Amino acid sequence: MRKICCFLFLFALPFLLFAQDRKLTITLNQQPISKLFKEIEQQCHYNFVYSDEIVTDTIKISLTAKNLPVTAVLSAILPEKQLYHQMVNERLIAIGSRKYNPETQITSKFVFTGTIEDAKGNIIPFASVGLFEGTVRLNGSISNEKGSYQLSHDFLLRHPYKLKVSSVGYLTKEITFIFPDTNAIRHIILAEDRQTLKTVSVTGTKPLMERRTDRFIVNVEDSFLANGLNGLEVLQKSPGIWVDSDGSIKIKGNQSVMVMINDVVQRMSGNDLAEYLRTLKSEEISKIEIISSPPSEFEAAGTGGIVHIILKRSRMDGLVGSLNSVYRQLEKRSSYSLGTTLNYKVKNLYLFGNIAAGKDHSDYIASYEISYPNQDLYTSHTDRYNNNGTLRYQVGGSYDLGKNKSISFQSMQTANRMNQYFNTYVNFLGTQPLTGAAHSEWYRKPQLNSHTLNYVWKIDSLGSGLKVLADYVYSTRTELNNFSSVYSLASKSTTFRNNTPNTTNLFSIQTDYTKAFSKSIAFRSGLKFAATKRDNEVLNENLIAGSWVLNANLSNRFIYRERLSMAYASLEKSWKHFSIKGGLRAEHTHMEGNSITANQQFVRNYIGFFPSVFINQKLDEEKGSSVYLSYSRRLQRPSFSDLNPYRLQFDNYLTQLGNPDLTPEYTHKFDAGILFWKNWSAEIYFAHTRDKVAQLANPVANNIIEYQNRNFNSSNEYGFSLFAPIKIYQWWTMNNYISGYNLRYQLNDFDVNQATFSFTLQHAITVKDFLNIDVSTYYRSPYVGAVTRYGDVFNMEMALGKRFFDKRLQLRSFISDIFNTAREKEHTDYLGTTIDFYQKRPTRVIGISLSYSFSSGKKFNNKKIEQSNDDEKRRIGN
Repeated sequence: MRKICCFLFLFALPFLLFAQDRKLTITLNQQPISKLFKEIEQQCHYNFVYSDEIVTDTIKISLTAKNLPVTAVLSAILPEKQLYHQMVNERLIAIGSRKYNPETQITSKFVFTGTIEDAKGNIIPFASVGLFEGTVRLNGSISNEKGSYQLSHDFLLRHPYKLKVSSVGYLTKEITFIFPDTNAIRHIILAEDRQTLKTVSVTGTKPLMERRTDRFIVNVEDSFLANGLNGLEVLQKSPGIWVDSDGSIKIKGNQSVMVMINDVVQRMSGNDLAEYLRTLKSEEISKIEIISSPPSEFEAAGTGGIVHIILKRSRMDGLVGSLNSVYRQLEKRSSYSLGTTLNYKVKNLYLFGNIAAGKDHSDYIASYEISYPNQDLYTSHTDRYNNNGTLRYQVGGSYDLGKNKSISFQSMQTANRMNQYFNTYVNFLGTQPLTGAAHSEWYRKPQLNSHTLNYVWKIDSLGSGLKVLADYVYSTRTELNNFSSVYSLASKSTTFRNNTPNTTNLFSIQTDYTKAFSKSIAFRSGLKFAATKRDNEVLNENLIAGSWVLNANLSNRFIYRERLSMAYASLEKSWKHFSIKGGLRAEHTHMEGNSITANQQFVRNYIGFFPSVFINQKLDEEKGSSVYLSYSRRLQRPSFSDLNPYRLQFDNYLTQLGNPDLTPEYTHKFDAGILFWKNWSAEIYFAHTRDKVAQLANPVANNIIEYQNRNFNSSNEYGFSLFAPIKIYQWWTMNNYISGYNLRYQLNDFDVNQATFSFTLQHAITVKDFLNIDVSTYYRSPYVGAVTRYGDVFNMEMALGKRFFDKRLQLRSFISDIFNTAREKEHTDYLGTTIDFYQKRPTRVIGISLSYSFSSGKKFNNKKIEQSNDDEKRRIGN
């Protein structure tokens, strides 16, 4: 840790001593003076503020300057144009008219001053102030950074004048006064322009997908994804994201990702993360960022990158809320969900809360066919009924300590209940043929309680700031699996139960510091510590002579402790058309495992360094075209439950094992891409992963298949992607996303190689202001995971939406998987044993959703509370 701190200090020292000599080199020939200001902004990284009424394009200048100070250039050019400049601060220059210079005291003129504020008493800097006589403009000025302005003029006694004040985001205010009575203009209050956002939403709509240099952005709000879906369904339907049947989320091929919500990493694994995302409502989501090569300030976890869900933040003073509901018909069963969100603001205090609940009833069918090397054959058919309930609620508050400081607290709880019932019919052909049936009941109750304290200090307007976050998470999970089977061969009949409770305690604290030296140079650094304790238990009991008897061979208690110490530093620098960002992250891991039942312990200590580099070259700034290159090194740690050395028996033929020997997988990733014509983008990438973790289906004695996560030797993956938005008509837009990759695994002498192709086609049609129609098609060809090959997936869906009551109420009807083609197929061929698995879920769903929003008050920003223990929570598994 001491080495890491020294590294950060040495890395930051040159920039802490940084001082910039702002010199300008330029040649202009009868160009608008605004061209000079733009060149100074680009070369010297100043910002300018002025009134368009004072600085117009009719003011032309000619000059030649080579390596001259900016102040010298302005002092030489502005006076002859009756202009002057004033340094507001070290980065901001205000331009005013010399005829109305507030610094000049003209005794023959009357000089008056005033202040400009909003309705809440906040100052409004750099507002435009104009003095008029009738329609003739006499004078003008701008308010300074403290909201004060000053004007002078040769006034006529008892003569009427008019003062006009305007600023972006506020309604223009006109005040008439008769000189010398100037009391009405000494203290001016501007009202917020509540129509600004409405104007934007009417005149222009964001495209479904946007490509930034380092990420894709899916604009959920106001798209076909905005209503009637849960969070997981939004991800499933978003171009560039694939969600497997087990809930695992992938981008760019077959690599695991880290999921974040409002900068908070969700530290849950697979199925449990999927269940949590189902409690989110699409009405709460603003956009989704898909970051395939995250920089060093993000945690190194997630070899495939980051999926960042950003919730809506814009709210109103007073009470703001929304109500939403969804009903789905899943063939013979149904499901529904309800949710509400409330926000309230009083001066510097923000209070917020939300609650969501749902009920799901559904039927699955599944089948297994296992062929063994000795020609034995196992077949089964399973009918499954799901009765699941979800509940999530969150409360919190934030208090502004000052203009740029705030402290926040939030508490989030989930309480889900998932009950599944299985009826399996078995037929075994071999040396001891048998037939029979098995019944299984699986009850799960995961609960997670998270509490966060957050302090934020925004040091300046350039983006410098300090954040300190502390988190505590307590998670529990009870899980009971009752199993009974009756076969024609009596010795195979059995009744047993597995009880697998676990608890997790997690504490973390982190601090992040950003220093922006200018708009073109920024330095970031941070430290983080996380401590985790996990207590897992597996209790296997057999029913013998009417009593439950503990099976010590299949029972286990495992306690796991982990401490993570992390640090990072990065530097970003941009020039006119070129930018580069480099960073380094260090993460030290200390872990202890103790199998109490087996009396086995292990201790591991390791440190990893994770560099990242991102380079961007603009080709055409007006069209937004550019090329980019990136490199990053990342890792994926095993989940806590995977490290538990347990043996969990599902039935007589299928077993799942933990693996305490699992080690993290490490990935080197290279990306190259181009942004070009009309927001099109193309990208290629290569990823090499060492110690790749994947689930292996391994045949063992007595015709048992063992499922276990293991480290593979390595995997290589390369691929491409193309995003092509096409505007067919003004009312008809088509978004096309095409990708492909080739993945190769090596497991000892076993080699797997598979190429996969996928596409997403989405049509958005607006019938005037009457109806929205959305049609989407998804396809993915067969792909590979470890020694298992997965079948292709095809899905087509359609939705109709209509808004009422000034767009406060939205009604949406939809049908998914129109042709009922979505199903799961898996084929495994390993060590002479072949396993074919098939499962059909109720994917053709007809549904309807209602969403209603209400508000009372003025707009404010809903406070976002970050958490520092996000990656650890993702690994909890609850």
